Amino acid sequence: MKNINNPAELERIAGKIRLKALEMTVAKKKGHLGGTFSCVDILVALYYGGGLGIDPSRPQWPDRDRFILSKGHACLGLYPILVDLGFMSQERFDTYGDNGGLGGQLDTGIPGVEWNTGSLGHALGVCAGMALAAKMDRKNYRAYTLLGDAECAEGSIWEAITFAGEKKLNNLVALVDRNRLSVTEVLDDDSFFRSFPDAVRSLGWDCYDVDGHSIPALLETFQKAKTSEKPVLIICQTIKGKGVSFMENTIKWHHSVPTAAELEKARAELVKERP
Repeated sequence: MKNINNPAELERIAGKIRLKALEMTVAKKKGHLGGTFSCVDILVALYYGGGLGIDPSRPQWPDRDRFILSKGHACLGLYPILVDLGFMSQERFDTYGDNGGLGGQLDTGIPGVEWNTGSLGHALGVCAGMALAAKMDRKNYRAYTLLGDAECAEGSIWEAITFAGEKKLNNLVALVDRNRLSVTEVLDDDSFFRSFPDAVRSLGWDCYDVDGHSIPALLETFQKAKTSEKPVLIICQTIKGKGVSFMENTIKWHHSVPTAAELEKARAELVKERP
């Protein structure tokens, strides 16, 4: 498994993934670029920076860490990683958007994918179950999930938070892509997020707030999570559409396809951004 400690190299990888997601969205006329771009740095830090204990040659290795990308509509941020690490082939990635090919959500038929996505609000509960199973089986693997900030208002999320705190699941890590935009609404800090960290801590969790586009900050926080005595929630402050100026902080780019002119502008900005 790759373990890259050079932030500049990880940032370069993140830039390549954004570019691949952009070009695939345009080629197949479908994709969720805004929410994909906001979480790419988190995924890169997790998969390449030593955060996850996984082995592409053994996708079902019993002692692997588990990861669920709850916001599965950001799959174009994960598919290129799975290709690069050897979980699946480039040929399969090229079927994205085709009949019978890869879809706009993740499924367990894809090596390296632990859960079928599409319906939000369930991944944290599933990961809590995985973390509890590890403890019951006396295993050392950890369970991670990346949530969208909008889904954190769902009751099932809070049931899972309460459960994990009561069970002291210190092998559970939940990351929140806090990009402040749902499909249709702005989720400002005067919403329930004002008291979110305190509420989570009161239910038996450690909670960190981190710049979700800072690779060094993410890597440092992941290491802290591994030594916690409690389940850990990491609020990653991000920008929807990160990396492309006209997409950033804009609801339109939750699910829109760039025109030819927009593609060229976006491509130029992403290539320029790469170190």
